[in-house]
Amino acid sequence: MQQFCDHFFNLLLRTSWQGAALILLVLGAQWAFGRRLQPRWRYGLWLLVMLRLALPWTVQSPVSVFNLLHLPAFSSSFWRARAHGDNQITAAVEQGTTTRTDSGRAQPGLKAPPWGGRLGKRLPWWAAIWLAGCMGLAASVMVAHNRLWRRVAGQNPLSDPRVTAMLEECKEKIGVRVPVMLVETEAVGTPSLFGFLRPRLLLPSGMIRNFSPEELRYVFLHELAHIKRRDILVAWLMTALQIVHWFNPLVWLAFYRMRSDRELACDALALSYASEGENQKYGGTILKLLENFSKPVWAPSLAGAVENRNQLKERIRMIAEFKRTNRGPVLAFALIATLGLLTLTDARSDDAKQAPNGLTGAWILVGVPNNLGAPPAGGGRIKAFTNHTWSVTQLDPGTGETIFQHGGTYELNGNEYTEHVEHANENSKELIEKAFKFKIKIEGDTITQEGVGNPWTEVWRRVKSNSAQPSKVEPTALQGRWRGKEAGRRDAGTGTIVIEGSTLEAHLANTNEWYKATITLFDTTPKQMVMIIKECPFPQYVGQTACAIYELKDGALTITGNEPGFLAAPTDFDAPHAQKFVARKE
Repeated sequence: MQQFCDHFFNLLLRTSWQGAALILLVLGAQWAFGRRLQPRWRYGLWLLVMLRLALPWTVQSPVSVFNLLHLPAFSSSFWRARAHGDNQITAAVEQGTTTRTDSGRAQPGLKAPPWGGRLGKRLPWWAAIWLAGCMGLAASVMVAHNRLWRRVAGQNPLSDPRVTAMLEECKEKIGVRVPVMLVETEAVGTPSLFGFLRPRLLLPSGMIRNFSPEELRYVFLHELAHIKRRDILVAWLMTALQIVHWFNPLVWLAFYRMRSDRELACDALALSYASEGENQKYGGTILKLLENFSKPVWAPSLAGAVENRNQLKERIRMIAEFKRTNRGPVLAFALIATLGLLTLTDARSDDAKQAPNGLTGAWILVGVPNNLGAPPAGGGRIKAFTNHTWSVTQLDPGTGETIFQHGGTYELNGNEYTEHVEHANENSKELIEKAFKFKIKIEGDTITQEGVGNPWTEVWRRVKSNSAQPSKVEPTALQGRWRGKEAGRRDAGTGTIVIEGSTLEAHLANTNEWYKATITLFDTTPKQMVMIIKECPFPQYVGQTACAIYELKDGALTITGNEPGFLAAPTDFDAPHAQKFVARKE
């Protein structure tokens, strides 16, 4: 659930802020070009915004404006980092030890809390808030629509032959062929179009008596313009996007302006079908509507002739200055094409760009300076870099479940490296908004990170995409009780190991040193044994993983392993810093 929510909201937030950037560009373009943009083109710019808000994914382009705009908290850096080198990570993430430190980092000797190893199944609080907002807005929209529907659904159509004939004449003139039911009702305070599948033209009660035939004709032309332009359908789509992006104030501003520009576009379309010189009479009809009728009802399925009194001045000016002309389509097409090219495309992903720093790709943790091991065969810690982002993934070698996963953006200045944690799952969420500094050294396929102000010094090795996957081995040959001698310890002596199924119980020479662990065997060279400590007198080791190599030869079992929490297997049976145990079955 956590990963799904992270992915979904990462896309949602990125889409929303990209939509916000386009909204600002549209507002700027409308201000810059002013009256040179005809109403229909002003409205058309908002359709670009709707398209941008509806597209969580789009094609990448070097000319996208989002190559210049970098908002890390809202970007898809985490998912790009996870996707980068997917084959490499998939091949490597199943190789390694499980370390559960309080920072989600691997270091021997650090106390480790028992991570649950499972992602939370509950909905995160921020997702619950977003969902509650969506549900509340959706409910209010449907209540408004259903309330209006109940008031007009049972009403009979207007039967005045003079008025219905005028409506049919206007339909023919403007090119509307769908049936339109004409209804006089108290449900609306201004002439309105309701519905888009079977539209109803709603007239306030008393309008037929109080308006002249000529004034009614202007009203019909305006409302039929909504049908011709499919404004009700667009309004439903607009409302759906507004519900999804309810947290973005620029979306509310954009759709408020879009509704205003819609009325200007309908006025212009209606005037284009009226006779020459009727601008003044049409404007007078709009003023009369304001004088005679109350504030309009709102519903996404409703488009009124007068919805916003604050827009009156702009509408009257446009009506007074309206002229039939084809002026401006070249400018409008150029503007829409330019904005579309800049904003309906996405920034190039970092893996599509050149990588000057040598970091990009997937890396596996193999130890610390002067104490390196072989990449572990199960549950290894993988670090993935793009040109600007990083992520770390740690799996449980026994179950394959994610123990922790976090990442963000980084800065590289020479050998000074700083990584910012911007996202994390439940098991390492306390790292979010923290930054860690390192001295970094890149030598071919090896990275050494030395912590600055933190205790983490790590060595990583590049993952080869064609590396073979080790297979698991059943521990059948190792079953039984083994007694032998330790090596590589100051207090080395005789000890015993009992292996039953996939459980190992060890009692060492020091009676205070014993542990129980589950084991997973891998067919590597040499063979690896991954142990997850289940019981131990030292709390800091419980829940951690120890990585070892083993050999069964001539009846003798040799196991050489590193301390729990060291994320690499020994390179050979006499490796320094490792503990060796040679035993025979009793």
